[in-house]
Amino acid sequence: MGGISPEHPVSLVSGCGILSNLDPSRYEGFPVLISSGNEWMWPSAGADIHPPLQPDQAKSLLNNPPADWHRIQFPGFSAFPQADIFFIGLHGVGGEDGSLQRILEQRKQPFTGSGSVGSALAMDKISSKQLYTQHSIPTAKWVILEPNEYGEAGAAKIEKELGLPCVVKHPTGGSSIGVAVVRDGESLRKAVRELGKDAPHLLAEVFVKGREATCGVLEGLAQPLPPTEIRPKQDAFFSYEAKYQPGRTEEITPAEFPAEVIAEIQRLARKSHEALQLSVYSRTDFIWSPSVGSGTDGLFALETNNLPGFTPMSILPQQAAKAGINYSDLLTRIIEESLKH
Repeated sequence: MGGISPEHPVSLVSGCGILSNLDPSRYEGFPVLISSGNEWMWPSAGADIHPPLQPDQAKSLLNNPPADWHRIQFPGFSAFPQADIFFIGLHGVGGEDGSLQRILEQRKQPFTGSGSVGSALAMDKISSKQLYTQHSIPTAKWVILEPNEYGEAGAAKIEKELGLPCVVKHPTGGSSIGVAVVRDGESLRKAVRELGKDAPHLLAEVFVKGREATCGVLEGLAQPLPPTEIRPKQDAFFSYEAKYQPGRTEEITPAEFPAEVIAEIQRLARKSHEALQLSVYSRTDFIWSPSVGSGTDGLFALETNNLPGFTPMSILPQQAAKAGINYSDLLTRIIEESLKH
């Protein structure tokens, strides 16, 4: 938990939630804390660290680890945590992009969730869009900008091919970090400049006005989980602030959509999971715009999360609860399903 991405604080909450809710009759867990500088820290055998662990305690341990803890700078491992399986509670770059999964695969260490290939595909929004299209999964029209287009020419290209408003995205940003909804030429040029500072490519897509939804897939179940409708109260979309600041979003599970739309969201969520070569669990975000077409014609896949937020109050655990699976049982299901891969 933790990690090098801007989602470090969210990961601490997810990791502590996971550690504190493992079934004690089946599992004995311990934290592997990863600093923003990619230093790994974990308790030595016999160290006095037992769940539950709170996020502020995890932060304190990262800042001042006990003397008897292991401390290793990634990736020069002179030691490595010993576990039957690693439950990955990381989000964003360094955890969700396949790099950690690749190392664990090389070391033949079991871990939860998707492998390195699927994780890399899902993290890259451009690869995801391409695979959506190849597998006939509806998604909003898009264009890609190369680094030499991060200026007036790129902004003009976007406006010509997509029109305004549109959405500009860093292709590997998570939790809606690196996303800008732009409605005029000046905002578009600014977004291209700012988001292009550290991006190998930029993705721009048509802004589809509609109702946002998200749907989890949990392998081993007959069908995907009940979708959630997301209603941001202050934001133009489900932004980072809307995700994690209390009171900025209303989350309704199950979503109050027509039955045929619910069924199509679930079908496309599973199809996205499979198209991106994901394993065990994922969550795909959608926008439904009835004005685009009748029935399910206005449904578009936005992106798929291979490591969605995993606090007890996160969306995927909420959906599992509606399906009759409590948080602790959900963790057990993910561990057991991951051990099959």
